[in-house]
Amino acid sequence: MRTRFRSEDDDWNADGRKITDPETLEAVRNVLEEEGPIIVEQWLYRGSSSPNRFIFEDYDDFLEYLNSTTSAGDDIHIWSFWTVCAKATRLASGKCPDENGLVPRRGAY
Repeated sequence: MRTRFRSEDDDWNADGRKITDPETLEAVRNVLEEEGPIIVEQWLYRGSSSPNRFIFEDYDDFLEYLNSTTSAGDDIHIWSFWTVCAKATRLASGKCPDENGLVPRRGAY
């Protein structure tokens, strides 16, 4: 991870939670291998903007993202896709209609 800038007002120290801690990375790897995709939310350090959101299905792709896209101080949150995105918690669903407003009753999905 690169350091873009840092404010000493934010009390940087060695004792904080780190997304790169071995046990954290192992938990992420286990979910990806045993359950499936993860949802990642990245809050930019002093970014004063909405977070970036990504979905990863591969551990190496996730590590590449961490090493090439994030910066020191960014706050990363991770969820298991299948835990969060279950049918019971679905907000809405439906098929896209054609130009006449018709949708298929069946289909290979």
